[in-house]
Amino acid sequence: MDSFEQFIKYVKLDEEKRILISLQNHLETYLQDEKVKSMLKESAQSILKDDFIQLEIGKNICRITVKEGTEEKNLKLIEEELVKGIEMAMAFLIQMNNMNNN
Repeated sequence: MDSFEQFIKYVKLDEEKRILISLQNHLETYLQDEKVKSMLKESAQSILKDDFIQLEIGKNICRITVKEGTEEKNLKLIEEELVKGIEMAMAFLIQMNNMNNN
Protein backbone atom coordinates (compact mmCIF):
# COMPACT_ATOMS: atom_id res chain seq x y z
CA MET A 1 0.00 0.00 0.00
CA ASP A 2 1.53 3.35 -0.97
CA SER A 3 1.54 6.29 1.42
CA PHE A 4 -1.48 7.93 -0.28
CA GLU A 5 -3.65 4.87 0.33
CA GLN A 6 -2.59 4.74 3.99
CA PHE A 7 -4.57 7.96 4.49
CA ILE A 8 -7.02 8.37 1.60
CA LYS A 9 -9.60 5.83 0.40
CA TYR A 10 -10.57 7.83 -2.68
CA VAL A 11 -10.87 11.26 -4.26
CA LYS A 12 -13.65 11.60 -6.82
CA LEU A 13 -16.64 13.63 -7.97
CA ASP A 14 -20.11 12.66 -6.77
CA GLU A 15 -23.33 12.89 -8.79
CA GLU A 16 -23.69 16.55 -7.77
CA LYS A 17 -20.13 17.29 -9.00
CA ARG A 18 -18.81 17.87 -5.47
CA ILE A 19 -15.25 16.73 -4.77
CA LEU A 20 -15.31 13.84 -2.30
CA ILE A 21 -12.27 12.98 -0.22
CA SER A 22 -12.76 9.81 1.81
CA LEU A 23 -10.26 9.14 4.59
CA GLN A 24 -9.24 5.77 5.94
CA ASN A 25 -11.26 4.76 9.02
CA HIS A 26 -8.35 5.22 11.44
CA LEU A 27 -8.39 8.97 10.69
CA GLU A 28 -12.10 9.57 11.40
CA THR A 29 -11.51 11.10 14.83
CA TYR A 30 -9.37 13.87 13.33
CA LEU A 31 -12.28 15.09 11.22
CA GLN A 32 -14.32 15.74 14.35
CA ASP A 33 -11.72 18.12 15.84
CA GLU A 34 -12.76 21.77 15.38
CA LYS A 35 -9.18 22.93 14.82
CA VAL A 36 -8.71 20.34 12.08
CA LYS A 37 -12.03 21.34 10.47
CA SER A 38 -10.95 24.98 10.46
CA MET A 39 -7.53 24.11 9.04
CA LEU A 40 -9.10 21.98 6.28
CA LYS A 41 -11.45 24.79 5.28
CA GLU A 42 -8.60 27.31 5.19
CA SER A 43 -6.51 24.90 3.11
CA ALA A 44 -9.33 24.25 0.65
CA GLN A 45 -9.95 27.98 0.26
CA SER A 46 -6.24 28.63 -0.23
CA ILE A 47 -5.87 25.90 -2.86
CA LEU A 48 -9.10 26.54 -4.76
CA LYS A 49 -9.19 30.34 -4.41
CA ASP A 50 -12.29 31.87 -6.08
CA ASP A 51 -13.56 28.44 -7.20
CA PHE A 52 -14.22 27.39 -3.58
CA ILE A 53 -17.85 27.51 -2.47
CA GLN A 54 -18.32 25.19 0.51
CA LEU A 55 -16.70 22.45 2.59
CA GLU A 56 -18.82 19.85 4.38
CA ILE A 57 -17.20 17.36 6.75
CA GLY A 58 -18.82 14.06 7.67
CA LYS A 59 -17.68 11.04 9.65
CA ASN A 60 -14.78 10.14 7.33
CA ILE A 61 -15.47 12.22 4.24
CA CYS A 62 -15.00 15.79 3.09
CA ARG A 63 -17.27 17.22 0.40
CA ILE A 64 -16.01 20.30 -1.41
CA THR A 65 -18.35 22.30 -3.59
CA VAL A 66 -16.68 24.38 -6.29
CA LYS A 67 -17.94 26.73 -9.00
CA GLU A 68 -19.82 25.02 -11.80
CA GLY A 69 -17.56 24.16 -14.72
CA THR A 70 -14.40 23.96 -12.58
CA GLU A 71 -15.03 20.54 -11.00
CA GLU A 72 -12.61 18.43 -13.07
CA LYS A 73 -9.80 20.99 -12.91
CA ASN A 74 -10.17 21.35 -9.16
CA LEU A 75 -10.44 17.60 -8.60
CA LYS A 76 -6.99 17.23 -10.19
CA LEU A 77 -5.67 20.15 -8.15
CA ILE A 78 -6.95 18.66 -4.89
CA GLU A 79 -5.43 15.26 -5.75
CA GLU A 80 -2.05 16.87 -6.53
CA GLU A 81 -2.07 18.86 -3.29
CA LEU A 82 -3.02 15.79 -1.24
CA VAL A 83 -0.17 13.79 -2.77
CA LYS A 84 2.30 16.64 -2.12
CA GLY A 85 1.11 17.05 1.46
CA ILE A 86 1.33 13.34 2.21
CA GLU A 87 4.78 13.10 0.64
CA MET A 88 5.99 16.05 2.73
CA ALA A 89 4.54 14.53 5.91
CA MET A 90 6.12 11.14 5.19
CA ALA A 91 9.51 12.74 4.48
CA PHE A 92 9.25 14.67 7.74
CA LEU A 93 8.38 11.52 9.70
CA ILE A 94 11.28 9.62 8.13
CA GLN A 95 13.66 12.46 8.94
CA MET A 96 12.41 12.60 12.55
CA ASN A 97 12.81 8.84 12.84
CA ASN A 98 16.37 9.04 11.50
CA MET A 99 17.23 11.82 13.97
CA ASN A 100 15.85 9.75 16.86
CA ASN A 101 17.91 6.73 15.79
CA ASN A 102 21.18 8.71 15.71
